[in-house]
Amino acid sequence: MTEIVSFIRGLELPAEQRRGGAEQEPPPAFNSVEQAVTVGSQMTEFSKDVPQALRPAISNGLLLGQLAADKATAKNPDPLAWFTTFNTVMKGIGWQSTLTELNEQTISDRNAELHKAIIPIVTAVFGPAAAASSIIIATLKGLESMDQDAPWITVFEQRSNKVSATNFGLSFVDGGAGGGATLKTVYFSLAGSQVVTQVLFFKFASSDAKLKSAQSQMTLSANTITMTEAELEKKVAPFIVDNIKNIDI
Repeated sequence: MTEIVSFIRGLELPAEQRRGGAEQEPPPAFNSVEQAVTVGSQMTEFSKDVPQALRPAISNGLLLGQLAADKATAKNPDPLAWFTTFNTVMKGIGWQSTLTELNEQTISDRNAELHKAIIPIVTAVFGPAAAASSIIIATLKGLESMDQDAPWITVFEQRSNKVSATNFGLSFVDGGAGGGATLKTVYFSLAGSQVVTQVLFFKFASSDAKLKSAQSQMTLSANTITMTEAELEKKVAPFIVDNIKNIDI
């Protein structure tokens, strides 16, 4: 366990960039039922089988993985490099990988809307049982009727947009063996897209018809969560309020 703690302490993160008014915002809230939050450029869903006490540590770990990957690949626009680094960091903080897969999909309808086009992919990654009641999938289906200036959407978009690509992830966290957790994540990249201000509302043009995705599945023991939660919180503390928001639908 000391190796994991040392790994966490040694990770390099980007410089903290606080937005105006963030000091007055409350910290993210977690509960014991089905729940979804944005963690940086991810939407993350917790099943009711993930204890409330474990959710902050899991969210902080996901945020740490993103921040460390951002820092390490700042000069490398390849989304595969980012995804590989993210997975490496997650393994370094104790997550055990059970699946990694890369895909490229061609969107046949040039007028397809991104949030609709990714629903079948997300459903396949999460699995039929989770997808049937998934808050994230319900959110994707209901985006058009939502306020596009909602705080969590704003945070998600600001963290997803980069100079030459739009990258974002969707994660499902479920209970694991012995009180631990399982994680299913699918990451998407629109490489070479023009920078868009409404990521999930993006409509494909003829030059933006290819969507790259990568998925991973991991497990984490309850003991690892308990032993690392304090170090994780300390490491990402300056970034939590700006990067983790509750999703209300």
